[in-house]
Amino acid sequence: MKSKKVFWAIFIGMFFFVFTQDGFAQSYPTKPIRIVVPHGSGGSADLVTRMMQKLLGKELNTPIVVENIPAGNTKMGAMEVMKAQPDGYTLMVVAYTVLIGYYYSGTYDFKTWEKLTIIASMQDMPYGLFEVRADSPFKTWADLVKYAKENPGKLTCGGPGAGGVQNLNVIQASKAAGITVKYVPFPGGGPSGVALLGGHVDFRICLTPEAYPNIRAGRTRGLAVAYATRLPEMPDVPTFKELGLMDVIPPLSYDLWGPPNMPEKLVNQISKAVEKAVKYPEFNEFCKQMASQAVFKDAQKMKENMKYFDEKVGPLLAAAFPRN
Repeated sequence: MKSKKVFWAIFIGMFFFVFTQDGFAQSYPTKPIRIVVPHGSGGSADLVTRMMQKLLGKELNTPIVVENIPAGNTKMGAMEVMKAQPDGYTLMVVAYTVLIGYYYSGTYDFKTWEKLTIIASMQDMPYGLFEVRADSPFKTWADLVKYAKENPGKLTCGGPGAGGVQNLNVIQASKAAGITVKYVPFPGGGPSGVALLGGHVDFRICLTPEAYPNIRAGRTRGLAVAYATRLPEMPDVPTFKELGLMDVIPPLSYDLWGPPNMPEKLVNQISKAVEKAVKYPEFNEFCKQMASQAVFKDAQKMKENMKYFDEKVGPLLAAAFPRN
């Protein structure tokens, strides 16, 4: 008798678990979805998210609201998502490389990316571009290096946050060139771009979507790009490798995340919507205009990439930004 009661209890529990998961996924979404961007407005993460806002909203048939929470080197935004209900109505767009980078620099006390729910990736781009104003005396990277050697301690470089991968790029490139650069952190690519155009920093490191519009308009120019090959959109900009600055860090990808413990069926539903949105001609044209690529990766592929980045780049970050 007791065994029969246990059997029926387990059976009923499993029935309701499957039913609620299926029913929840089929009814989702029934209200607007919020996507958190843990960076300032105008940066590449913000631009990508606002483009996907329309397309993903179309695929999921619901409005999407974008909220920028740039404080704390992505920590404030990520923690907002960490504590949210795993119901698919609070999501986040950020690069896994950013989360890993800030973990090693001490922003996070734990590996956030191992707690959050991985959903999908939507775009690839070089992990860094050195950019100067069009009227800058630095026509090439060699010009900048020459100035730095003749004026020790005076060269300034703007960039996103302090202690991340782009900060690491500046440190590694400076070491390779034998110069000293003062890194000036900003809450995102948008603010660092304003500082560059305003003459508040000598150059900056940024992502290609943040620089390419100004480069095309003739307001700025690129000096070097952290990529395996030269970009077709900027064929005159040499790679870091060509200049002997450092080995190429894997490309940055912008990814969609959710709170911990999201139901698998719900994750798959959103992932499939992202995959369809990435194929839209307007998203591909948007990426092209930003000197990047529309690339969909599912959760499994992202996990493989994260493992590689954690093991290969993590030690470099730990050495460059030792925890206090």
